[in-house]
Amino acid sequence: MNVSDRGDAVRPGDVLFDRFRIKATLKKGGMARVWLAEDLRTKKTVAVKELGRDYWSSPYDADERRLRNEAFMRFDRERDLLDKFAGPGIPRLLDHGRFRGEPCLVMEYIPGKNLRDFLSQYRPPPIVAAAAIGAQILEILDRIHQGGVVHRDLKPQNVVLASNGAVHIIDFGIALPTDPQATRYTRHGHTPGSTGYMAPEIIRGVKDPTVAADLYGFACIVYELITAKQVFCDLPDRSVEERHRSDPPPRLDPAQYPVGADLADLLHGMLEKEPGIRPSLADGLEVLRRYLPRLGDPAPSPRLDPDPTRPFREGRDSLPVIAKPAPVQRQRPPVRRRTMPSRREFGALLDAAEHEVMAQQPGTQTERVVARLREVEDAWGPRERLVVRARLVRADHARLEGDWPGAGRLYRAVERTPLDVKDIDLLLEARVGVAECLVPEEDDTDAAFTLWKAVVVELRSLSLPPAKVHQRCREFAAELVEWGHHDEVETMLSSF
Repeated sequence: MNVSDRGDAVRPGDVLFDRFRIKATLKKGGMARVWLAEDLRTKKTVAVKELGRDYWSSPYDADERRLRNEAFMRFDRERDLLDKFAGPGIPRLLDHGRFRGEPCLVMEYIPGKNLRDFLSQYRPPPIVAAAAIGAQILEILDRIHQGGVVHRDLKPQNVVLASNGAVHIIDFGIALPTDPQATRYTRHGHTPGSTGYMAPEIIRGVKDPTVAADLYGFACIVYELITAKQVFCDLPDRSVEERHRSDPPPRLDPAQYPVGADLADLLHGMLEKEPGIRPSLADGLEVLRRYLPRLGDPAPSPRLDPDPTRPFREGRDSLPVIAKPAPVQRQRPPVRRRTMPSRREFGALLDAAEHEVMAQQPGTQTERVVARLREVEDAWGPRERLVVRARLVRADHARLEGDWPGAGRLYRAVERTPLDVKDIDLLLEARVGVAECLVPEEDDTDAAFTLWKAVVVELRSLSLPPAKVHQRCREFAAELVEWGHHDEVETMLSSF
C-alpha cells in the first residue's frame, strides 16, 4: 500500500480523546503535522501534533520499520520534554495518546505570529524590539539548558510571538538531552536542524552538541533581526551549510546598524566555529538588557503587531533570575584557578590529545586542548612550543571533522609563525597539514605534491627526522599516489 493510499490518521471533524475536535491544518513539515482543534470542554483553541505518515514508505520494510520506531520514540521524548518544561515561554502539554494507531500530542495554542512571519512584515524591526525578542529567547533557553537539554532547531519558524508580546519556543521534535547516555534518535545520514541556523559542529556531525549550539542559532536569529538578512546565504560555489561550517563569521558594523560594540562583539563571539569559546547565555542576557525598553516607555514607532517590547514596558509578573557564571565556566572543561597554567599538566593533556589525533579519533582530551588554547596562548604567547602544539591539535581536529578550509587556515597560521630552530618539526608538521588540505580545499594535487616534496627534502637534511612528521608524510604519500603522482612519489620515497 502506498503512502498516498493511507491518508492522514487525523482528519477535519475528528474528535480526539472525546474532547478535541479537529478544525484545520496549521503546519505540515518534517516528521509531523500540526492541526488546530477546539477543546470541547473549555471552548478554547488548541494545537494537535500527529506523527506524519509520510515519514516512512512501508511498514513492512525492515529499515522503514526502524525509522518508524525511532520516530515514535522521538515523539515520546518530545511529549516528556513538554511536560518537563511546562511554564512561561513553552506551550503546555494538555493531553496525549494514540488516535487510529498514531501518536498525538495536544498542546496549548499560542495565538500570534512566528518570527519568520514577523520578520517578513518588519524588516528590520527597531533594535529595542530585537533586544526584547532576544532577551526572552535566552530566558527560555536558560530553563531548557538548566534542564539538561539542547533544543537543536532554534530558528525563526520555531519562535512564536504571542499577541501580548511574549516569546515562546516551540517544536522539541529533535531536542537532545545533554546526558551522553541518553538515546540518540537521528536517522542515518540526516543532520538534525535547519539550514541557515545550524551550528558548525552539528553540520560536521558532532553527536553530542553542547548548549553552545543553541547559542549559535540564537545569534543567527538576532543577527537577522538587526540586519534583515541571514548570516550566510548560498553562493554559486559554496552552499550556506559550507559557509556556516567554514567561513569566518561576519561582524556587525556599529556605523551601519544601531548597535554598540558590546552587541557586535557578543554576536560575533556566538558565531565562532568552536563552541568552547562562544560567550555564555548569561553574557548574552547581560548585553541585551542594555537595549531593552524600561517600564513606562512608549511603544515603538511604527507600532508592532505583536509588540515584543510590551512585556518590558508594561511589566511582567516575575523576572527570571539568571546567575552570571564565573568566566571559567563557559562551555569548556573546568580549569583550576591559578596565576599561570601548569606547563606539566598542559603538556600531559597535549600528549593525550595528540595520541587521539594520531589514532584519528579526536575525543575528550582533544576538546579540552582546543578549549584551553586561548588561555595558554594568552599566558605563554603564540610562539611557545606547547602553544604551537596545541594550535596544531586544533587544526588536526578541524581536518578530521572534514573542515578542510578551516584546517588549512589554522595550519597556515602556524606555518607563518616565526618559530625557533629547535621547533622545525612543528613547522614541517604544519606544512604537511597545509598540503593535506590543498586537494579537498582547492582540488590542487600538483601544489599538494610540491609542498609535500619540499617537506620530504627538509626531513632528509635532518640528522634525526621527527617520527610524527615522517609518519604523516608516508600516510599522505599513499594519497598522492592515488591522485596520479605515483612515479614522483616512489622516487622521493626511495631514499626516505
